[in-house]
Amino acid sequence: MQQYQPSGNQQQMIVDSFQSATYVGDRMDVQHTPLYDTTTLAAAATVSPLTMNFFSQVGPQSGKTLAQTNMTQSQRLQAPEAFSIFGIRLRWSENILPADLYAILGNGSTTTGFALSLILGQKRYQLAPLWYFSAGGGIFASGITVSSQSFLANGVPTREAMHKLAIPIVIENQTTFSAQFEGNSYVLTAGASGGTGVTFTLLLDGLYARGVQ
Repeated sequence: MQQYQPSGNQQQMIVDSFQSATYVGDRMDVQHTPLYDTTTLAAAATVSPLTMNFFSQVGPQSGKTLAQTNMTQSQRLQAPEAFSIFGIRLRWSENILPADLYAILGNGSTTTGFALSLILGQKRYQLAPLWYFSAGGGIFASGITVSSQSFLANGVPTREAMHKLAIPIVIENQTTFSAQFEGNSYVLTAGASGGTGVTFTLLLDGLYARGVQ
């Protein structure tokens, strides 16, 4: 099978996206495909930086499916892989209890509310309130009368609505990276009181560089 070769402009765009020696023509397979991970907490669990983190609990031992994560190693990519982040998407389970979502987002409270922090190595590269990282995907509806359902989504499900970076962030080969919520601990509503727990998926949108096989 003949391998597709990017045009000169596309090759230059790829090199510019990584801005490093990671990508070398004809030695790396570069595709626009995401990195993502999911964290789920049950009703009555505590939301905190320790419990709500991403890209750490992965691999076969985590029990996660491919719908939840495509990471195979904790906090790093396999050699010689690298990733250039163009956008960051944060999606929560649309059936989340409104009271829990409002507390997690803060909604003007001086004691609750979380920010998302993206860390490469020992340096923080992103820090902003959760709502800033619009998902640009997921269920989107308001008061469907046929099924009497309503959903709470982070933005509208279009690619244009996702959070895009003005300057790509590059995860170099073998660089450790992670993400977590930052804020005061919050205890989710118990199941007997209507709590459903929470599920958050963090997706890094961009170019994935892998070794040519």
